[in-house]
Amino acid sequence: MSGGAHARETAASAAQYLLLGGFTAVAAGISAQGLTGFARENMGLTGPWPYLLFLALDGVAGVCAVLLTRRAARAESGLAPRLAVWGLVAASASFNWTHAPHRPGAPEAFGLMPVVAAVLFEFTLRELRLRAAGRADRQMAALRWLYPVERVRVQRLLAADERISAQQATRRVRTGQAARRLYQLRRALHARDRAPRPGALADRHARIAERRAHAALVRAGFSDPAVAADVLRRVQVLTRTAYLARLDYTTAEPARDAIASLITAGPPPGPASPALPPAIPGGAPRSLPPTAAGPAAPGLPGQPVPGPAPAQETEPADGRQADGGQEADLDGEIIAAAAGILAEARRHRERHATYIVAAYVAGAAR
Repeated sequence: MSGGAHARETAASAAQYLLLGGFTAVAAGISAQGLTGFARENMGLTGPWPYLLFLALDGVAGVCAVLLTRRAARAESGLAPRLAVWGLVAASASFNWTHAPHRPGAPEAFGLMPVVAAVLFEFTLRELRLRAAGRADRQMAALRWLYPVERVRVQRLLAADERISAQQATRRVRTGQAARRLYQLRRALHARDRAPRPGALADRHARIAERRAHAALVRAGFSDPAVAADVLRRVQVLTRTAYLARLDYTTAEPARDAIASLITAGPPPGPASPALPPAIPGGAPRSLPPTAAGPAAPGLPGQPVPGPAPAQETEPADGRQADGGQEADLDGEIIAAAAGILAEARRHRERHATYIVAAYVAGAAR
């Protein structure tokens, strides 16, 4: 932040706190009149004791507000102080309402004074939280109120986890909604298929569930592979809830198997690398075993230079000509498969791509 921007931010903060302090003092003064009058007339207190009621309510609410401000500056949760502030404000507004003179608008005016001060404090606290966390991406536009249920769910996630942004919370809400709609469609289709006779009501429920699932998938962005994997993983968990409840938790193996079976967004597993023979203790690692297909591919680490191929029996010319086309086709398939494996290995940055190609060529030739 530049010097001019920092100066403007400091001036705006100072003006904000001055206005907050001034209006809060006015509201507290009017509230003090109502609370002291309530203590004298309704509670029968005399001397300085009526003022202690004001300190016990509005004063303690101010202390809780200070504690809440300090927690907001440290980006910590302040649920308990906030509940205390609003509880004390509600008690103060109730006592002010009770003692207000019975004239038009007087009870409402006295009762709203503590509420006005608390609302001003909430607005200031929100600005402080956003500035302390440095997370302007946690704000949501006003147009999000076009989907009030989704907005409330996003706000609940933002309140539960202060590290995520509004975009991340929205994605979680939408993927969760899409998973629930897809699971409901699955159950509706299952119920329709298992019905003894097809009925119009079951078909109608299935069509409604399908429309809702379609809209939820589109809104969640199911075409994105990561989003699709997240949605399907949630549906998988919902579908296997009974299975997860019946797992044998005395050992960790069933839980590991259940976790490993979850849907992920990773690429499909490629051909497994050939297993190397066990190394001799204290010696050099062994190379790949020789194959009967012929000499190994040159340039592989740990491979000896192949010697001359052993003499083979001479086949008839007609047999060689008959098998020539098949060998050419086989060589073309091997070369195409090897090129595909090399491209896949280069994309995923596998270090043993050469071993994979050599093993695949040897196996195919065999």
